[in-house]
Amino acid sequence: MIKKLSLYTFALLGAVVLLSSCKKEYESVQTQDDAKIADYLAKNNIVALPDPAKSGYFYVLTQPADGGTPAPEYKDADSVRYNLVGKSMVNGTVYGSSPLTRNLGMPVGYTGMAVQGGGFMGLPVPAISDVIKKLRPGGSARIFLPSYLAFGKNGFPGAKIPSNEVIELNISTYSEKQAALDQQHILSFLTANSLTALKDESGVHYIVTTSGTGTDPINVNTDVEIKYTLKMLDGTTADSGQFTAAPKTLVVGMKQMLLKFTKGAKFRLFIPSVLGYGNVTNQSGSIPANSVLDFDVEIVNVTN
Repeated sequence: MIKKLSLYTFALLGAVVLLSSCKKEYESVQTQDDAKIADYLAKNNIVALPDPAKSGYFYVLTQPADGGTPAPEYKDADSVRYNLVGKSMVNGTVYGSSPLTRNLGMPVGYTGMAVQGGGFMGLPVPAISDVIKKLRPGGSARIFLPSYLAFGKNGFPGAKIPSNEVIELNISTYSEKQAALDQQHILSFLTANSLTALKDESGVHYIVTTSGTGTDPINVNTDVEIKYTLKMLDGTTADSGQFTAAPKTLVVGMKQMLLKFTKGAKFRLFIPSVLGYGNVTNQSGSIPANSVLDFDVEIVNVTN
């Protein structure tokens, strides 16, 4: 009995020592991070506010208002359109950012989760949604995130984020509607690539490379066989193939544009996300939320 008790006691003491060691290591990293942030803010004359919940991060807000009348702050259920950049607080190295070809957008309550690009490089960051709730449309914020709330002692080798790196997150929200942002993305792409496109009244931009020679008109119920390649504005090919379908079964932008052509036509479409797949990512993840669709289309056959 004495032997058993002795062994149990030693095991318990060992566990206490191990837990104590882990706690000291955590407290040490936390203390170091807090000191780094305090020193950086002081040296750069930045007046930042601590997280009200005292989790450890600090933030700075910019909240512009039109005509001196501020719009209401965001709530969990509100849809927010925004961009996000994450970098080293120490040397400014950018580790990740929102794509230049599309903006992020989702309900405010989900922005801090690692979904639809809301988190930072797949990392859930509750501070993002916490701070966005303090903003108004068109506002911006800086978040100073200690390593123990970011990538910790392991860092993120894939993005060359070192161990115990303090992260600065820059958030900017948009006051424009998604349709207006889509148009900005399309026009920027066309300009950057020296492309001239016509703009349909729907908001779709298009370039005709071959006029159709068919005589049968296309309506929403017509069986249209099309060959296509779908890309994102960053050049990524999301899908390609050939199929037959009635325009009424396709995304709104494609449906409306098919009605303008006949068999044999070849054209390129730039479909705004609001006329495409909207603010959701498709199942395979090949079409992110709020993506403009860049379609190369050939109408192979038309059957009424």
